[in-house]
Amino acid sequence: MDQLFVQSLILGLLQGGLYALLAVGLSLVFGILRVVNFAHGEFAMLGSFAAVFAVTSLGMPVWIGLVAAAAAGALIAVATNIVVLRPIYLSRMRQKGEYTIIATFMLSQFLIASATLLFGTTYRKLPGLWDSNLNFFDYIHLSGNRLVAFAAAIVLIGALFWIVYRTDIGRAWRALTQSPLGASVVGIDVHRYANYAFLVSGALAGLAAALLAPLMFVFPSSGVVALVKAFIVVIIGGMGSIGGALAAGLLLGVVEVLGTIYVASGYTDAYGFALMIAVLLLRPAGLFGRMGRAI
Repeated sequence: MDQLFVQSLILGLLQGGLYALLAVGLSLVFGILRVVNFAHGEFAMLGSFAAVFAVTSLGMPVWIGLVAAAAAGALIAVATNIVVLRPIYLSRMRQKGEYTIIATFMLSQFLIASATLLFGTTYRKLPGLWDSNLNFFDYIHLSGNRLVAFAAAIVLIGALFWIVYRTDIGRAWRALTQSPLGASVVGIDVHRYANYAFLVSGALAGLAAALLAPLMFVFPSSGVVALVKAFIVVIIGGMGSIGGALAAGLLLGVVEVLGTIYVASGYTDAYGFALMIAVLLLRPAGLFGRMGRAI
């Protein structure tokens, strides 16, 4: 097998694991609440800034920066649900889904402007957890930071699967995907478990951005890039499917890297959109999507 192809395939899988981690929280919230959250990228952006601040300004170890990223993402996500979205849920307005899209989009613009005001437009970077270059079989060259980030992403996604399918919280979430009204009738506190979903979504977004920070720059509009990647993954995998988000993230990473190396390096982002269009033409619900509610 061609050595360049093997190297490209591995790099694509490593990158795709982080795309999946960015997307699973977005998919979780959509699957449970049917909320299309346009502020998800800003949860990631604020998480990465929290990590950079903790490490570069406070002198904390990098792993503490990851904790700070998760905490910041979780905090802003829960605040978004309570302050911005809950009044829409409780209102008598029709077409609540459209209003949540508008509200989260406006929130994303507010958070970008606030981050620009607070942090400026300087590009920042986070120190890596493993700043080494590794060689395998004399032709596979990998960054230690990429390996650590991929391993962390897989562990975190595995933990989310365990929560969804092995805990009471996960059982409540799955009940909400089937019927929010039915879940509330049997005693499930819809607002409480919605907060849990946003907390997990924000924490995973913040962690994903912090894991990417040693590999990419952190700046106020970096969340826009994260949001686009997350939406592509969620649409390809199937809206609301966590397993689909994992598979689609890996697929997107591989397609982007192979396209960059074998076709043209200037169209990296276009390959993801092309893949999304192809999947939607063949399977409108996504690779693992179903027409009903499901996670």
